[in-house]
Amino acid sequence: MNHPAVTRITDQGRIRGYLSDESAVFHGRADELYLPEREAEVAEVLCHANETGKRLTGSAGGTSITGSRVAVAGGAVLSVERMVGVESEPPPGFEVVESAGFTIHLDRENRRAIAPPAIPLSTLDAILARHGLCYPPDPTELSAYLSGTVATNASGARSFHYGPTRDWVRRLRVILPTGEAAEVRRGDPAAEAGELTIVADGRAVRVPLPGPDEYPMPATKNAAGLYLRPGMEPIDLFIGSEGLLGVITEVEIDLVERPEHTLTVVAYFPDRDRALNFVDAGAGDDRPLDYLSLEYFGGRALDFMRDARPDIPTPVAAAILFELAYMPESGSPYPPNELLDGLRSELARHGAASDWAVPSGRREDVRLFRHALPEGVNDFVRRHTGKIGSDMAVPHDRFREMMDAYERESEAAGVRFLIFGHIGDDHVHLNYLPEDEQEAARAMEAYVRLARLAVDMGGTVSAEHGVGKKTVPVDGREVPYLLLQYGEPGLRAIARVKRALDPNLVLNVGNMVPEEMLG
Repeated sequence: MNHPAVTRITDQGRIRGYLSDESAVFHGRADELYLPEREAEVAEVLCHANETGKRLTGSAGGTSITGSRVAVAGGAVLSVERMVGVESEPPPGFEVVESAGFTIHLDRENRRAIAPPAIPLSTLDAILARHGLCYPPDPTELSAYLSGTVATNASGARSFHYGPTRDWVRRLRVILPTGEAAEVRRGDPAAEAGELTIVADGRAVRVPLPGPDEYPMPATKNAAGLYLRPGMEPIDLFIGSEGLLGVITEVEIDLVERPEHTLTVVAYFPDRDRALNFVDAGAGDDRPLDYLSLEYFGGRALDFMRDARPDIPTPVAAAILFELAYMPESGSPYPPNELLDGLRSELARHGAASDWAVPSGRREDVRLFRHALPEGVNDFVRRHTGKIGSDMAVPHDRFREMMDAYERESEAAGVRFLIFGHIGDDHVHLNYLPEDEQEAARAMEAYVRLARLAVDMGGTVSAEHGVGKKTVPVDGREVPYLLLQYGEPGLRAIARVKRALDPNLVLNVGNMVPEEMLG
């Protein structure tokens, strides 16, 4: 390719940093790295790939744990990291805001923003905070790029209150694998007669959709596979597509007023069922308090944290960390007595053994508490065999049954395990911490059984991470993880969509569906 504006790197020393992700499980190879700065450069790289048959793997911030950005089959890497400004002119009502080398367009009155793909969530949040606004999905990894979180339909603790990324994306610009530009908006014409129409550079691309029997999507928080439903809108095809269908070059999002005052509470319970009863009351339609988040820490997770957090009481079987927004009484930064009285009553009603409350001004205390667990896990992994972590969610009426299964299967496997996570969405993480390869094999067998059980319950194998290139052992062979969710007919349906938008198979081949199923 001879375009002088596109930075092209062939030095293997510089490329090496793009050949893995945070999982440290997947390892790729590439002979070229492209660093476009403008949308037209992305289009040119993709057009060149179609002309030459060069495989491309798109890369955002590298924070995934599923290998979606890892070029395992070679070719070239296309990173959006230099796409730090919005190219289009600001629409009426939007102003240009620059900060830390990034440029966004902001409509404060209507609470909307237009942002470039490479802006990290932390930078976006810092900009919005100065205007009393926030982007509410709250994905966990704040160093992630906005475009990467859109590509995975990411979520986090406050997604319990606000919903996942999908609910907040208003418009996208996407360069399709063919090099054509598409702009999709919330409210565009929906699919009809089993077909979705994407307009790209004036050309109508017809995308075949499967029926619900062929592709039964879970009725839970979900990030497994493409969003494929009868009557869906074009924008939803790209949200959560894990780079399979295009490169996101511009994102328009809805915002909310920033909760200025929050109270974070860690409540400890003497047994698991009392903790789950508290969550049931807090997540129900008639909830006594309006929670921003509801997070779970099982007894084994709390034990694991005690070296870093000796203030965790003993004995306790579970903890719930939750947030409440409040308006302080005049002249005081603290929560009103009415809120505190209601909170004390609710904790007492569910038998909380003790609690620890942190107002807004001590957010760092909460961050340190939350990070004690992943930091402890990471330290363990560095000294042992690794970890096997789940991302499953099930319908609420099956959640306790699933929790029982997590504990039963894990104890039977004889492998150290921890349970924690976004319990308000019936979505917790089970982390196995094997000591050796034999334990790792038993843990993986239990993991596959639990994933199948989650699907049988109407749930998902991935509620927030996506599946990328992840595989699991089934009957002595490695199969795509997504096969457990949708079966072969569902993967074939994804393959048909891929073929419609990427007929030459140049972009992110291997994500969700293995190459042999794309033919």
